[in-house]
Amino acid sequence: MKAFMEEYGVIVVAAIIIMIIVVAASPIGESIKDGIIAAVEKLTTALGTTKVV
Repeated sequence: MKAFMEEYGVIVVAAIIIMIIVVAASPIGESIKDGIIAAVEKLTTALGTTKVV
């Protein structure tokens, strides 16, 4: 697994970043973004931590 990440880690991270940009640029990206933000807010509330802006 370590060798795989050393070999393909940069490619995997780049692909994830590109997909986030593509999804964020599409109309459905807004609903996905809102869902992620809501989930993070629920998590931070449950953990009792302050929200980082």
